[in-house]
Amino acid sequence: MHFTDALRLRRPGFDRVKVMDRIGLAAALLAEGEPEQGTAAHQALDEAARVDSTLAASRLNTLLDATRRYRTVAVDEVRTRAADLAAARPTTAAA
Repeated sequence: MHFTDALRLRRPGFDRVKVMDRIGLAAALLAEGEPEQGTAAHQALDEAARVDSTLAASRLNTLLDATRRYRTVAVDEVRTRAADLAAARPTTAAA
């Protein structure tokens, strides 16, 4: 998977990009029907909580879309946490 390769190849110091890659990986796994692996998003969400980025917030919305088809406790936890983080970080700059 491309996100896995990107994470492996990413040099130190690209924290925001790594967060977006981790969130993207979790969303891709969910979209591919791998909710057990996609719920590994907890690490990505831990990192996203420390990064103030509209791009990361946008990626959180992608993760939220990927969780919609699942109704499990683990995915519900990811969904709730991602929604809370996305709500705290608008995806567009205030005018």
